[in-house]
Amino acid sequence: MEVARHKASRRPPCGGRPPISTRFMETPMTEKSMVKADLITSIVLVVFGTAILVLSIQMPTMADYNQSIYSAPGVVPGFIGVMLILLSLSMLLRSIRRKAISEFRGGSIPKDVLTQESTRRILMTIALCVVYSFLLGKIWFPLVTFAFIFAFILLFEYDWKAAFSAQTRKVIVAAIIGIATTALVTLVFQKLFLVNLP
Repeated sequence: MEVARHKASRRPPCGGRPPISTRFMETPMTEKSMVKADLITSIVLVVFGTAILVLSIQMPTMADYNQSIYSAPGVVPGFIGVMLILLSLSMLLRSIRRKAISEFRGGSIPKDVLTQESTRRILMTIALCVVYSFLLGKIWFPLVTFAFIFAFILLFEYDWKAAFSAQTRKVIVAAIIGIATTALVTLVFQKLFLVNLP
């Protein structure tokens, strides 16, 4: 009787199907999937940063107005493009060292790649960068920069399925980092480089 009761307790409900919470639970990110995601993300961001750098170089300079080269409108987006390229290359090299290329060779890309959380975050990151670049010069620089940093941090740190009261600290930390970074960038460019930010 004890053996039969034990087997019955292990039998899943609903006619042999796992519980609803288990069936609809998202597949957690594994080490291999994270390495692949880093490789794809870094390549996309390198291309995007290169495009920003090229477009910023094509912007007019202030040489004709006897102004400092640091006053050129392409300085700020060019700086952002360079930093994006450097950070993305660092991620790319790290993913290669972790054998990301061999992971792709070892198996095909999963069919549900477009619905995975990592893919959604990549697309949202690109969308944030595009919106930020578009709003530069149209909205006050400190405001749009703070909004970009704040949204970028929450994109990767905030759990939309959890209660807001349990994540107040994340929101506060994101706001503090956004304010501090925006203030530092603004002071460095305006006071040190004497650049008028958009």
